[in-house]
Amino acid sequence: MENAKPRVRKCALLADIRQLRNKPEMQRAMTALTSLLGSDGVEVISYVDVPIEAIKPDPDLDLFVVLGGDGSMIQFAGQLSSLDIPFYGLNYGNVGFMMNNPQEGLRQHANKIKRGNFMVHPFPLLEMLARDLNGNSHEGVGLNDIYLQRMTPQSCKVNITLGGHSLPINPLLCDGLIVATPLGSTAYSYNVTGSMVAINAEVLTLTPVAAARSCPVSCMMLPLSTEITFEILEPKKRRVQVVSDGQNHGDVTYAKIWTSDRKVKLCFAPEFAKTLAMRFIAKACGGDFGNGSSKN
Repeated sequence: MENAKPRVRKCALLADIRQLRNKPEMQRAMTALTSLLGSDGVEVISYVDVPIEAIKPDPDLDLFVVLGGDGSMIQFAGQLSSLDIPFYGLNYGNVGFMMNNPQEGLRQHANKIKRGNFMVHPFPLLEMLARDLNGNSHEGVGLNDIYLQRMTPQSCKVNITLGGHSLPINPLLCDGLIVATPLGSTAYSYNVTGSMVAINAEVLTLTPVAAARSCPVSCMMLPLSTEITFEILEPKKRRVQVVSDGQNHGDVTYAKIWTSDRKVKLCFAPEFAKTLAMRFIAKACGGDFGNGSSKN
């Protein structure tokens, strides 16, 4: 965890145009934030309805402000992580694990943004390289997770290698396999018997989905540095896709997943910095941690 810059002079607003059309409060919030930040001397750039690959901010941009839910944050932060710019989220979705609570008031958030009054937490990012039946290569990133998933009624049949070592349970029959970061351990992975881990744990989780009864493993915790490879057996009969933060890569024969050298920097209110890891666990359990009225 690190302190933000002393002052934010230039920021960019990011939002999914589909959510903006369906949520008038998000449209009002973008208009209000632009006005509040502009009146405080912060230059505001809007990248609404701009393809992510077309977002090319100036090198002096200090901050991305994301309006939406966790899905929006995953969409933007993973793809733009190479820019090494922090992301400050405002939750207009559901749970909002990665976001700050707009009910505090947009003026308060504008003041925090202007003054750099927030803590920056670096989260690990997964990278993926896969090959398909036609020999094409596919790349992807995952802030929460990257997973294999069957494309037909046939189960996946997979050989798994961890750091160059083949697992004794190979080949594994299952509906899929999820590789999750600590941040993503409370998401899809947790819903299919994966272990919930604190966001500051130096681990990855590997969780089979609906594995055959012969598999003795419901979830594996692995060192964060572990390189995981998957060899898809009978790939024409047992078609498999890899999903990286919502992007599908179909008919793969091989996939390799590892922890990236770069981090995703998410911003949170400073009053929760010391308890952030426990607040994430508490939210995953349907509650909150501490007495604060604000939720991150």
